[in-house]
Amino acid sequence: RLRRAEGCTRVPLSTSPFIAMLALLASSSTALTVGVAPSTARSTRAVSQPAMSSSDRCAVWVVGCGVPKRGMGWYHAKQVIEGDVPNAAVTAVVEPWFLGAGADSPPGKAFAEWAEAMKEKGVAFCDSVDAVPVAEGERTLALISGRTAD
Repeated sequence: RLRRAEGCTRVPLSTSPFIAMLALLASSSTALTVGVAPSTARSTRAVSQPAMSSSDRCAVWVVGCGVPKRGMGWYHAKQVIEGDVPNAAVTAVVEPWFLGAGADSPPGKAFAEWAEAMKEKGVAFCDSVDAVPVAEGERTLALISGRTAD
């Protein structure tokens, strides 16, 4: 049976490699262990994460979010918002198209609905990286998700 090393971030066995890497980057750990949820848990999401202090938290900016339920940036934002990445929190979404010229398109309207729901969770929505509010001394990771043509 493996034991968790001190200062090590643990992620469920079912975690995607992307989320495992992001969990390591967002933590103050230098190592990552992969394990399974306790047998009493119905799924890996049933395992609660310890509450994070503001000094432990890593702010995540999703740059190039895309359409809800279709874009990879949106999916990664969803993963972080749902707690798949310990100590990480989406604090900003940068989406120039859907907050600009594409706002009136059908996908833009779907994005606007999702954005309204996420604003209640403290996520800022900006049309450029320059517009993102920066917290002094906060660890920040920019998750850039765009199409090759972008």
